[in-house]
Formats: sequence, structure tokens, C-alpha cells
Amino acid sequence: MQNKNRKNKKLTEGEGFTLAQEQPLGLSIGALLGVPQKEAKAKNAEKKAEPQAAPAAPPKISKVALQRQRAGRGGKTVTLVILPQDYKGDTAALAKELRKGLGCGSTIEDGNIVLQGDIADRAEAWFAKKGVTKITKSA
Repeated sequence: MQNKNRKNKKLTEGEGFTLAQEQPLGLSIGALLGVPQKEAKAKNAEKKAEPQAAPAAPPKISKVALQRQRAGRGGKTVTLVILPQDYKGDTAALAKELRKGLGCGSTIEDGNIVLQGDIADRAEAWFAKKGVTKITKSA
């Protein structure tokens, strides 16, 4: 008996949605989640008003050593980026930046960045573009 009553119930305009002949049924996501529209607008205005903190500049790298390695890597050649001991920056962020800039895979092993492939020349050019003064390459 309850199903019959539910089927015959007509929708009327309520909070969060409108019914109109020319427009389709409009229902906001906030209404679905139970957030009144005025509160949602106030929250969005607060988020926009908050100043965004500028990301801190990564520390300068003074020197970098690049090595090609094949031993212990299943015959694949990798380029090892050796950073100075006193490097205080985020190595993971630098590895990600290298991945994007060089179009290769990278990982971190023992504090050094391992780049997939024999790309020492491209890595040298990338570091030179970033302002690294001393770049040493070895086989």
C-alpha cells in the first residue's frame, strides 16, 4: 500500500530544487549533500578570500655528479645523479622535477637520484639550465 501512495505523490518546489515547464529539473550538489545554499556560498567566498602562500624556492644546487651505471641493473643503463652531502632540499621533489623535465623515470636510492636510461647529456643540459655551476660526468 505504501508503494502506491509513493507513486502518486507529486513533486513540488522545495529547498534546493525547482520545477518549471521550460527548464529541466535543477538540483544542486549542495542540496544533495544537505548543505544550504547560503552556507555553501559563504564557505566558497571564505576560501577565495584567503591568501595563498607562495611555495618556497628550492635551495640552490652548487654541484652535481652524473654517473652511468649498468652493473646490478639487469643490463639496463641508468644515470645516477649524486648530490652534495650538504644538500638540504627535498630530493623527492627534485626527482619529480627531473622526471617531468627529462621525460624519464626516476627513483631515489641511498640519497641519490636514479634516472632511467643513458641520459647523462640531457641531464647535464637540464642542470646547466637550472643554474648549477659544477657538473661532473663520469662513466
